Amino acid sequence: CRATSGSSAWLEVDSCFPRGRSAASMSCFDCFCGMFGQGNEAKKRQALKTAKSLLENMIKEKSCGPILLRLAWHDAGTYDKNNAKRPWPNAGGAIGSIRTEHEITAPPNAGLRKALMSYLEPVKKQVPELSWADLIQLGGACAVEQMGGPKINMRYGRVDGIPTELVAVPFGLPSAVPAEDIPLYPHSKASNKLKAAAEHLRHVFYKYDMNDKDIVALSGAHTVGRAFKDRSDTVEEGYLGGTAYTKRGVSNLQKSKTAGGRSWTKNWLKFDNSYFGEVMKAFEGTKDPDVVCFPTDKCLMADKAFRRHCEDYAASEAAFHKAYAEAHKKLSELGCKFEPADGITGV
Repeated sequence: CRATSGSSAWLEVDSCFPRGRSAASMSCFDCFCGMFGQGNEAKKRQALKTAKSLLENMIKEKSCGPILLRLAWHDAGTYDKNNAKRPWPNAGGAIGSIRTEHEITAPPNAGLRKALMSYLEPVKKQVPELSWADLIQLGGACAVEQMGGPKINMRYGRVDGIPTELVAVPFGLPSAVPAEDIPLYPHSKASNKLKAAAEHLRHVFYKYDMNDKDIVALSGAHTVGRAFKDRSDTVEEGYLGGTAYTKRGVSNLQKSKTAGGRSWTKNWLKFDNSYFGEVMKAFEGTKDPDVVCFPTDKCLMADKAFRRHCEDYAASEAAFHKAYAEAHKKLSELGCKFEPADGITGV
């Protein structure tokens, strides 16, 4: 998966025709953009709109929203503000580096090669002027919206970056692990595993410059998707198994061809606030036997600062969607370099 992004043709200083192209080969759109000196930005915007339409149709036809969202998260989630003074792009972030062998073959990214090769690469071939970094984040934002979540005020124009100072696995990504495997950090004050889980979330998300509200809102993305034994080994259900909500033949799969795994919610292809209700039930000891709730989920009720946000989002889907959209935008811009510098919005 080593495809590199294409680039829009740059305009000649003394002509509205790009290098190597004749007037006869150009559209009115090309010529208009060139005349007003904004060809590259305008063509990127048009490419983004084309890619967005292709992605929306794909998500509807294949019910592949969760894996596209996970891909976007895992690309952005390598960022560490403590490395921000290093030469770009060595702080990580939403820079498209997940397509490198160093990252895509790592255990935290198990299963994500499919998202790159089967879902995004065909789109990339149709809009080569888009960077991989933009395409990955566009896929995540489209997935949220197509599954019933909020429209996110995204910024595009990301430049692809490949770090030269490689970070060790798991690249600072959050863990979803059984309680006995949650790491305890130096100087930890955690007295039990749920406190350790809350500490782990803060350790990860604070280096993104996030706050507790952001952490809980972003955790709400578990309202969609599934965990698989074949990928993370955190649940017993693999591709050949499943629960009442994920096994082959159930309506919850919608148009997905991949059965199995264990979801956090019953309707795991719907971006609603039901995740928080499931977390509350699990904390109270009345968990649905067909869903999963890891310590890093349950701690949203065990931790006092997290709990008030969890209860707020369980009570109001609108509040959750608003908070999620704001936090997702922050996540999607971590470590990015934009061209133009202010980015491209309104797509």
